[in-house]
Amino acid sequence: MSKRNKINKVSSYSSDSDEMMRMVKILGILVGIFLIFYLVFAYFNGEFSSNDTKEQQGIQNVEIIAGTTFNRSDSEYYVLFYDFDGDMASKYSTLYSIYTNNVGRYKIFLVDLSNKFNANYITDDAKNVNISSVESLKVVDGTLIKVENNNGASYKTGFDAIEKELFNK
Repeated sequence: MSKRNKINKVSSYSSDSDEMMRMVKILGILVGIFLIFYLVFAYFNGEFSSNDTKEQQGIQNVEIIAGTTFNRSDSEYYVLFYDFDGDMASKYSTLYSIYTNNVGRYKIFLVDLSNKFNANYITDDAKNVNISSVESLKVVDGTLIKVENNNGASYKTGFDAIEKELFNK
């Protein structure tokens, strides 16, 4: 064999440790890419906000289904029934906001009458309003029920009557 042929013969064998290192590097790069994606999405979804902000926001479970009107844990509370998509929705929403931010003697829950789950509890005639039990519950758009010890204590219908009840006008 000539000297030239000996030089061209280069060993192409790689050791197991070299292959393992390449696999670890590739795996590390993939994990790094996934971590970057996670951090970006978490940032934009607000997972990195301060604890003060999360405590102020709290868990807002004020919207309930009409069937759960009388089984809340509080001993006294209000339940406001109105169509969230109706003509008076903005007025009732404003009334709710002002009450909860300023007065708030009792907790107040909201029921969206446009929700299909609440359709069985709606009546068109204010004379047919019934708050005696959940089985016979019937309300009109714009009804406020005061619940005491899981029983309907009183109710008001119409914006003016509800405003008067909430703010003792």
